[in-house]
Amino acid sequence: MRETHGRFETYLHEFLARHQERYAYGDWVECLYLDVAEHVTRKGKRVRPLLFLGSLAAFSDNGESLAEPALRIAVGVELLHASILIRDDVIDRSERRWGLPTFQKQVEGRLGRRAGRERAGQNIAMVVGEILHALAIECVAAADFPEERRDLALREFLSLATETCCGMIQETTLGLRDISRVSAEEIRQMYALKTTRYTIEGPLVLGAMLAGASDDTILAIREFSVPVGLAFQIASDLRDFGHFDVSDPLFQSDLLEGKKTLLVREAFERLNECERSFLQLCMDNPSLGEPSIHKVDELIRKSGAVAVLEAEVTRLFGMAREILETPVLTPAQRDGLRFLKACVRSQVAR
Repeated sequence: MRETHGRFETYLHEFLARHQERYAYGDWVECLYLDVAEHVTRKGKRVRPLLFLGSLAAFSDNGESLAEPALRIAVGVELLHASILIRDDVIDRSERRWGLPTFQKQVEGRLGRRAGRERAGQNIAMVVGEILHALAIECVAAADFPEERRDLALREFLSLATETCCGMIQETTLGLRDISRVSAEEIRQMYALKTTRYTIEGPLVLGAMLAGASDDTILAIREFSVPVGLAFQIASDLRDFGHFDVSDPLFQSDLLEGKKTLLVREAFERLNECERSFLQLCMDNPSLGEPSIHKVDELIRKSGAVAVLEAEVTRLFGMAREILETPVLTPAQRDGLRFLKACVRSQVAR
């Protein structure tokens, strides 16, 4: 996996360098493209492209998972991820991601002290997100795979991109409702659309499709992906909460943004009526102040929700392991998916 990661990083940098000339529309656009390239190539775990390449290797007979066409589609998977993050940061008005400025803040910095620079930075970021989305689709559509397999993969790619956007919409609409009126099932559905489809299921299915896997095999992969994707998102929520630092004025957190997560929902169910009311008040007004947010942190820890969801993550990964026992998969394919599941689990454990 380290070798695959290294090969992918090299190809990603080369790909972005090759495409720079397409955006030679003047100094401003060229500088913007350089910002895009820097943003996309920031050090990351590359979970999605690595799952795609790993799946292609697990289900392929020729072992060409690191050939140029495969790496090209892996770049498309990563560019889709980048486009989603850029737009998500605009929606959340986030100023930092992974400790570095979000893309709209990079653009805003280039505008100096001009009036309206914040709005302009957000607008340009949204457009750049669209450009990356289009470039991601082009990566899949132009990859040198057998036409029938490539067409299947392209339809899957477009489907997962659409469903991810629907998940983003659902997350926004759930954010407008009281936590008491948001069910755990609705949050799980949102997780399935916003995370599972494009983070776990999509990359695994794309790899298997391009390797020529049967319909029954694809269905088994989809069933396997459901618990893995949900476990991945819950574990990510727990990690986010574990790093919670309200003393940092630029710290970004779903909790500070009032998002409805399974962690908050589980805590709400386990608190008494008075504590629920306070949690609800803070969720509706996430900018109440540091003392209030500290109280929310205390309530969530007191509720025992963290331990419950940690157990749920373990249960979901165990469920995925059982799904792999289907006779549809060969022993080698099972081993490949077990390995990729272990990679996913190790990433969220960090």
